[in-house]
Amino acid sequence: MKGRRAAARTKEDRDILSNIRDARKLSADGLEDLRRCAVAAVESGVPRTEVARLYGVSRQTVGAWVRAYRLEGSDALRPRRRGRRPGDQLALSSARQLWMLRTMTTTTPDKVGLRDVLWTWQSLAELAHREFGVALATTTIRNYLTRWGFRPAGSQPIRMLPRRAAVAHGLRATTGAMRTGAGTAEAQRSPATETLWTDHARVRWCVCGLPEDPDFGVFLHSDVLFAVTSRGAVLFTPARDPYDGAEIREFYARLLSRRCGPVVIVPGWEPTRRTELLDLWISTHTERTTVAL
Repeated sequence: MKGRRAAARTKEDRDILSNIRDARKLSADGLEDLRRCAVAAVESGVPRTEVARLYGVSRQTVGAWVRAYRLEGSDALRPRRRGRRPGDQLALSSARQLWMLRTMTTTTPDKVGLRDVLWTWQSLAELAHREFGVALATTTIRNYLTRWGFRPAGSQPIRMLPRRAAVAHGLRATTGAMRTGAGTAEAQRSPATETLWTDHARVRWCVCGLPEDPDFGVFLHSDVLFAVTSRGAVLFTPARDPYDGAEIREFYARLLSRRCGPVVIVPGWEPTRRTELLDLWISTHTERTTVAL
């Protein structure tokens, strides 16, 4: 280890050390040597409070350097690249992203005072504006969802879903496999008809870059029921059991409540439990709803 003055490799560093100024003004090499000197002093028996006073840093900082040195060795004292933490350059801080994520995976928009009954890019933007005063474009919200891990089509980005939805709908319409209601082709000819491709996904949500937070690098898992419109918009809601007919029925009801005209639903899966509840709902909404198998 070098002495205190030997640690300063430039005149500016020597001035800073001699005057006990802010250690953040040191060059990278000077800061590394400062850390090594401080750790060496503690290891030789000098109290951390005295080391902190001597080198112009806090006692907590000295403690952090010592812990890093004891865990990782001398490499832990080398300077790291300075700059913003991951996520700090975004419109929403990591902590706010985590709050948004936990909200949308545990409840629906109407239960937190929003107008919509399903999560959309617009409803998430409204939530961010109401809670944090941050105005976000829908494209920004879409990017956040992708960043958090919401890719309903597996590894494909959300923008690819409309194409897949159209293909899936076209194949089912060709076979004419209908559960109930008017024919898909007839419904499609109506300009007021909206076609929705629905499915479910098990999402591993991720928010990284939470500075000095015990939840740094948060990963959450949840099931999601989602629908994609012909224009590529995504509507989704948290799901406790995506194979429960009662829960799917509630999801379909929420989809239908957002529209005044007829809706064609193209499901990507079927329930395995309480299917009779979904069948009953479909049979009582044949005037507006067509479900293609």
